[in-house]
Amino acid sequence: MRVRDAMTVAPASCDAATPVRLAAQLMSDHDCAALPVTDSGRLVGIITDRDLTCRALARYDRAPEMPVLRFMSRPVLTVAAEDAIEKAVLLMEENAIHHLPVIDGDGKLLGIVAQSDLGRRMTNREFGRMARSTSIRSRAVYLRTDALVRKEH
Repeated sequence: MRVRDAMTVAPASCDAATPVRLAAQLMSDHDCAALPVTDSGRLVGIITDRDLTCRALARYDRAPEMPVLRFMSRPVLTVAAEDAIEKAVLLMEENAIHHLPVIDGDGKLLGIVAQSDLGRRMTNREFGRMARSTSIRSRAVYLRTDALVRKEH
């Protein structure tokens, strides 16, 4: 299976000058937890609900009016539409992330694939493993436990 089979095509996005309040409203309106940040259709960053709460709102009183440029993650890990789903899973697990923008060869945004998109195509066991390995809080414990399990076999 390829990333194109699981991705959300033409996801909601914003530009770097978008105020944090509007980015949060877009996430709410589109029921998503991350927005690719683009400039003329080219991916330049990503802003997540966690970025908004932990980097912006928790630290700055005026955060709602500030641009997402101040808080977005960049550079961004990405995948291509033709990449295997396994590549997306591996990138998410290795980097403890839940969203991967999908771009073409010119850096144009084509879509986004979320952990939940992949989970709908996995067994419960596979999805549970991925969810544990991408969780920020449990990542260190999971990696130690996984290493012990592999060592015993």
